[in-house]
Amino acid sequence: MKLPVPEFTNPDQALIHRFVQGGERPMAFDANPMARALGTELRAADLQAGRVTLAFEPDPLFIQGTGVIQGGALTAMLDFAMAFATLAQMPVGGSCATVNLNTAFLRPAPQGRYLALGEVERRGRQLAFTHARLLREDGEVLVATATSTLALMAPDS
Repeated sequence: MKLPVPEFTNPDQALIHRFVQGGERPMAFDANPMARALGTELRAADLQAGRVTLAFEPDPLFIQGTGVIQGGALTAMLDFAMAFATLAQMPVGGSCATVNLNTAFLRPAPQGRYLALGEVERRGRQLAFTHARLLREDGEVLVATATSTLALMAPDS
């Protein structure tokens, strides 16, 4: 008996599930223009725990005159990590939207590769509470942190 294949309406959620089913090899986010411009790559995902690790190598478009990545781009990286962690836990076809976002910038972020670790702290029926950390790719230098509340949207809404 063949099991039905879930129908994903959110391309980001579909990519997360393809990543897990495909042996967890790094995958670029190709359906989202902003994620593509930030050079976003999915590196790890735990659907049960609601955790993801994303890698970023932002386009030079996001580099300020002093050679550091613009704060809005760093915030977007953190927002992606928290949203994708939430999407990982959502039922097939579900989605989420950021309701609020608080970012703390701890040090300048020179051009280069970064990791964003996003995690769902608590998920209710309508909201998810999340946090994320942004580190240089070596994982040694913490650049920024964020917390966010996301509205959960059921597949039929």
